[in-house]
Amino acid sequence: MNISGEYLSRLQSMEYNHSEARFLYLVATHSGHFTARQFLAFTGQPKGSMLDRFIAHVLDSRHARAIQYGRNTRVFNLFSRQIYGALDKDYLRNRRRLSDELIHTRLLILDFVLAQPDLDYLETESHKLGYFHRQLGIPLSILPGHIYAGIRVLSITKRFFVDRFPIFLIPTRTAPKGCDNIPTFTYCDSYGRNLKPFREHLRRYEAFLRQLPAFDFIYAVPDPGKFDRARGMFQRFFGTRPADSPDDLICYFKVRRLWDEKKYNSLTREDRDLLRAGSARYAAERFRLAYKKWLAGGARDGNLGAVFESDARPPRIGFHTQLLPTRYDIFVRQAGPDYRTAARNRSSISSSTSATSS
Repeated sequence: MNISGEYLSRLQSMEYNHSEARFLYLVATHSGHFTARQFLAFTGQPKGSMLDRFIAHVLDSRHARAIQYGRNTRVFNLFSRQIYGALDKDYLRNRRRLSDELIHTRLLILDFVLAQPDLDYLETESHKLGYFHRQLGIPLSILPGHIYAGIRVLSITKRFFVDRFPIFLIPTRTAPKGCDNIPTFTYCDSYGRNLKPFREHLRRYEAFLRQLPAFDFIYAVPDPGKFDRARGMFQRFFGTRPADSPDDLICYFKVRRLWDEKKYNSLTREDRDLLRAGSARYAAERFRLAYKKWLAGGARDGNLGAVFESDARPPRIGFHTQLLPTRYDIFVRQAGPDYRTAARNRSSISSSTSATSS
């Protein structure tokens, strides 16, 4: 990641040094939350006066606020509009108050980014839309997103890639034709045994990822015991399988027609599974056009093989794992008040910054 010198200069004008400015840029862009341990790991400094000065300054300047957790550990929320405005990122939702679950995930995301800060990240929703929609031409309807209710009655807004998991591009000569870079997607998981959130994430991304000629996926977690199970789940979504045939497509079309006609009682559980899988597999524009033509009676079953011609070469898919450094078991139980004033934070800094390992 090439951080603009102008952004760093703006942060340094607020009395942060170069290392502190780079750290704050990464926090604002990818997480919105950080711990003292993460600051020390990134700057390569031992506990001491540099940490105390940085924490005191970020709190006294009201650039961040602290949340007290168990084991005398604090998590800092970088919330100041002054910071985000200096980075031209005052629209980011990272500065908002979040649930413990989301804060936990954001800290895992920041650990991933701090371990490799120089990758070519697609930092914001705008960057991701620019690459996947405007450059690669993937329809907005396929991109993973979430619909939010607006302030006005009946108004809605769809936001994309709301999970904020890092996505970066790797230039490679082995990329398929028409693809100069291979995008790499990540999922940062907690240390619990439950893989249900990961499965739901793959379901949300499945239709979108199937439109890419190539991609890599990194499953990052602070528990290596989950690696094999996560790999198996990923293989069930994107592993090798028999090639589709026109007969498979016709089966999907018939089930989809029942769904579109709202004949839900006619659908079995197997039909619904076929509909979900087919909606991801056949999301490309050529399949949608073939469906419309089939409904109108203009496409015979035996003539549908042509829509598979561009699928002759299977996509290049890679799966990798990465061990994250910290479990953050402080989230098992929260202790003390959530957001304290800067003055109260400042008065207790000497005792708390010496025990911030999480």
